[in-house]
Amino acid sequence: MAYGQRPVEPPPTSVAQRVLSAYDDRLSVLRAEAGALERRSRTFSLLRGVSFVAAAVSGGYALFGGVPPWVPYAAGAVTALFLGLLVAHARLVTRMTEVEQRIGLYVRGKRRVAGDFADFPERGDRFAAPDHDYAGDLDVFGQASLFQLLDVAQTGEGEATLAAWLTEPAPAPEVAARQEAVRELAGLGAFREDLAVVGMQAGARGREAAPLIAWAEAPSALIGDGARAGGLPVGALVTAAKVLVPLTLALLAAPRLLPAAELGLLRHAWLLPLGAQFVVLVMLRPAIAPIIAAASSREAPFARYRPLLARIEQQAFSSALLNELKATLAGPSGALASREMTALETRVGYADLRHSGLIHLVADIFLLWDVWCALALERWKLRAGRHVKAWMRTLGQIEALASLATFAHENPDYAYPEVRDGAPRFTATRLGHPLLPRDRRVTNDVSLEGAGAALLVTGSNMSGKSTLLRAIGVNAALALAGAPVCASSLALSPVRVRTSMRIKDSLEHGVSHFYAELTRLKRVVDGVNAGERVLFLLDEILHGTNARERQIGARAVVRHLVEQGAIGAVSSHDMGLAVLEQETSGRVRNMHFEELVVDDKMTFDYTLKPGVVTSANALRLMKIVGIDLDYAEGGIEAAPAAGTPTAATATATARE
Repeated sequence: MAYGQRPVEPPPTSVAQRVLSAYDDRLSVLRAEAGALERRSRTFSLLRGVSFVAAAVSGGYALFGGVPPWVPYAAGAVTALFLGLLVAHARLVTRMTEVEQRIGLYVRGKRRVAGDFADFPERGDRFAAPDHDYAGDLDVFGQASLFQLLDVAQTGEGEATLAAWLTEPAPAPEVAARQEAVRELAGLGAFREDLAVVGMQAGARGREAAPLIAWAEAPSALIGDGARAGGLPVGALVTAAKVLVPLTLALLAAPRLLPAAELGLLRHAWLLPLGAQFVVLVMLRPAIAPIIAAASSREAPFARYRPLLARIEQQAFSSALLNELKATLAGPSGALASREMTALETRVGYADLRHSGLIHLVADIFLLWDVWCALALERWKLRAGRHVKAWMRTLGQIEALASLATFAHENPDYAYPEVRDGAPRFTATRLGHPLLPRDRRVTNDVSLEGAGAALLVTGSNMSGKSTLLRAIGVNAALALAGAPVCASSLALSPVRVRTSMRIKDSLEHGVSHFYAELTRLKRVVDGVNAGERVLFLLDEILHGTNARERQIGARAVVRHLVEQGAIGAVSSHDMGLAVLEQETSGRVRNMHFEELVVDDKMTFDYTLKPGVVTSANALRLMKIVGIDLDYAEGGIEAAPAAGTPTAATATATARE
């Protein structure tokens, strides 16, 4: 088989159909359950209505005298029945919502398999860095992006971890550990489904855990020898509060327990400790207010992570990485993270009384409610706060692994790459672009074996050069994140992907297209010069200048990159760059894509072939779209027959 030519493949829809069929089976079960729950809900609604009317009638009847003695009991019974139905119906509605969420998961999964994911809201735009080495060129973030295809995380931590993995290559041992975990999670569909649904219910998507971590790790403002408030030690103020509150309550209750005549003025004595309480509260307020405000904020409820942590703790794993991550969820004294978060949730629940207006005001003055809530929160921080960052990191990594596992499950024909240290390499069979739908995807073999190996890919417009370069880059990013890749096989070494492909000028900053491209190229060269193992991908290198300078500059850049041991691929229309194969003693190999023209209709097979392209299509395309002019210049015919290599063809191509 010729180098670069793809082998015969099975129909692309067959693999996808198996996944879709499995999803349809699960959807049938869930939709049947949803229908049954809907029927039960209608029954509950009817019974609630009947019981409410019965309670209202019997209760109203019982208000009048002369009714049989059983009527009040009947009114109480039907009222209790109504309340019971109300609670049961609320639970049923919660289950209905959960089932609908599960249905939504599989509907979205079917759309991903079909390649219809470009309108998913999880674009990852907040993670996009304009100066990243490859993210912008390879569509890692944004609409119809790799992140959009992969992301099933339901928390900000999971999304941030996935984004980091896609933009920062992992070393070979870490890739191997992630692959093992992804393989296991790909087979744990029920766990992935539960994790996603519990995450939806938590409402943590797009919200980072940084406020929780910062609060948990902040120094205590109430506990410790150095804690002071209002110029006094906090410990002394807390001790005073412990004395004043029971004293105030005892003096307040005394008039109701003893004859008022015996107490005299003492019946108002409770005002004195109450006033002292108020002073203590005012002095402690600057210390306790930030603690309670952060913990009970409705914008960032800390307890949202508890059910997610609990679901992870319940799951048995076999892979080393997953068990290592699960082990980090053991808190102080062996307490599980979910239990500690439950304890925090309880304390936050007490602190949430601050949202109750007058009730909170009375409780705070008479009971110093906020003081005790703040102390309980501070004690929790001292016991468990230092573990919160590790718990959130674990949650983020497991959600990121679950995203990669869902990708693997939905693409069972994708290969787990072999990533190992050693000489630079990128060798793939049936390499395709994962963002293209299966029915439009064409695959090719690509081999970059050893330091300095590179491809010069020539071809006409729209023939597939840029897509090939992006397929190489995207699959390298997937491989070094720990995911399977869109290929039958892939072997590579840990490399730094650096690209110069999608160049944008900037009128605002006075940056021309050519200068912007030079800036990108400098980043590639600087990476190589710094000793990085670089996989470079350069699309239409230096096409912003004239043909002569483009050839000189491009040849110099590519020669330098391969001489420094980098591997990669370069696309160009310029046939003058074909001499690089001879100049580098074959380390740069000429490959090409070509088109077929029949009856003024142009088609492409997108198949990579050895050698230099022998035809051009820019002028032919102009004629096809109706710009039919005299393109002869200096005796050069504009549109030679396809497949006819001539000097005129090379010159015309160089001008495109």
